[in-house]
Amino acid sequence: MRVLHLSDIHCGRPFVAAHVEAALDLAGASPWSAIVVSGDVSQRARDVEFLAARDILDRFRAIAPTLVVPGNHDAAWWHAPFGFGEYARVHAKYRHYIAPDLEPTVEAPGVTLVGLNSAWGTRPEALTWYPRDWRVKGGLTAAQLEGAHRRLVAAAAGDLRILVVHHNVVRGRLSSRWGLKAPHRALDAIAAMPVDVVCTGHDHEERAELVERATGRFVVSAANTLSDRMRGHRPSALNVIEATADSISVTAWSYDAAVAAFRPGPITVTVPRVTAGAPALP
Repeated sequence: MRVLHLSDIHCGRPFVAAHVEAALDLAGASPWSAIVVSGDVSQRARDVEFLAARDILDRFRAIAPTLVVPGNHDAAWWHAPFGFGEYARVHAKYRHYIAPDLEPTVEAPGVTLVGLNSAWGTRPEALTWYPRDWRVKGGLTAAQLEGAHRRLVAAAAGDLRILVVHHNVVRGRLSSRWGLKAPHRALDAIAAMPVDVVCTGHDHEERAELVERATGRFVVSAANTLSDRMRGHRPSALNVIEATADSISVTAWSYDAAVAAFRPGPITVTVPRVTAGAPALP
């Protein structure tokens, strides 16, 4: 099973067409079980940005089953600031142009993908006391985590089970920032799920590692941005997830401007695959 994981296209001012075209070239060059786009398809949640993003996503969807979730840049938070206003308008354009379901499930042969919406804008679900977090921080409620657990339990036996969330679930090495409010609670809940890989974006840092908690373990695949907003002057990057019955491998592929293509490196993690056997929630 092979899954292509990319994130943070940012259609709008930061958009880099060469990076996206190279990602589409890679997607079209070989078979994929599925494609994951973990949020921030737009920059300012504008109609023209979502139209451009929809055209790109349709090209990925023509290649393989594709799951996309919204990011904080896709949420028009100003329609419902700090819990006031019309919250239905926050994701109205995303639902209209990209997908009506903010938390989709995609099933393909050998793989089950479960999406969660962590982009709450300035609602209490993601709000902290720190102004720097406002509009940026994500959140996952207990009900969302329990729902994802149930959907993963329902996956076909032997499937590679992938959870997709926009905000980074591990602390950024370059940013030193957590993506989610109450991150340790979320990590413990996710690790208790029958999940193999968790795909995230948001932090614009490519990452692949094994996360182990008292409740369980999973592999995190954090994809860098395809825009011009990379951290630390590093190249744009995406991730390739490969799984067999015995192992899971996540490799970051970096953009090589000399050949206008993504090449494997600099990060690879390979771990034994442990059959997820977490019980269903009551």
